[in-house]
Amino acid sequence: MSNPRYRNGYRRREVQAYYRSRKSDCYICGRPIDYTLRPPHPWSFVVDETVAIANGGRVCKANSGPAHRWCNAVKGTHTLAWARAEVKRRLSGGKPSVAMKPSDFEAVDW
Repeated sequence: MSNPRYRNGYRRREVQAYYRSRKSDCYICGRPIDYTLRPPHPWSFVVDETVAIANGGRVCKANSGPAHRWCNAVKGTHTLAWARAEVKRRLSGGKPSVAMKPSDFEAVDW
């Protein structure tokens, strides 16, 4: 079976264009998105599926929202409610509730 991210390319680009034109805030953390930043910058724009593709979600406006790349990485395949709470905890200085591999934009105690 082919990769759904490639199979849904047209729909994905259509949804990205829709959210990019609206200049909406991140639907996970609620903060503004700088739409001029390009990947792989952690605060660049991505479209997140509310129900992950891996969990049977579809690429459509009803199942997606604009997000920061970092917020989307924290969410992964978790629920939107879990991701909002986890992002809020991390942005306020709390430790992650789920172990994740370190990245360029997370502090690591050596």
